[in-house]
Amino acid sequence: MRRISVLLAVLMLACSGSTALAQDGGGAFGPLPPAPQAPAATPEPPQSVEAQQDTDRTLLFGIAGVLIVLFVVIARFITRDARHTLRSQPARAEPKLREEGPHRHAKQTKSKARAKGKAQRAARRQNR
Repeated sequence: MRRISVLLAVLMLACSGSTALAQDGGGAFGPLPPAPQAPAATPEPPQSVEAQQDTDRTLLFGIAGVLIVLFVVIARFITRDARHTLRSQPARAEPKLREEGPHRHAKQTKSKARAKGKAQRAARRQNR
């Protein structure tokens, strides 16, 4: 039993030494290697990109101008139509009465409904 434990201890010491040597070369927690020093050149955009930006700005101003003109035309059309509609209708001094509207009822129908309601109220009074 003693031989086996001595043999296992020697084996563990042999294995741990090789892993310790491998870690000295640099590992996950070691210092970072120095970065290569290269001059950083700022790339200049090609002239086509600058021309594209000018074109985009010009296009946006053109679209904005067209929209403003369109809104002005629509507003003038609406106001002209409203003025034309107001002029074509005759001005009335007094508003329409309810009897003159589309829901007018004959006077006989109204009087029948009133009489019927009056009879129902009288019947309810008698049943008290």
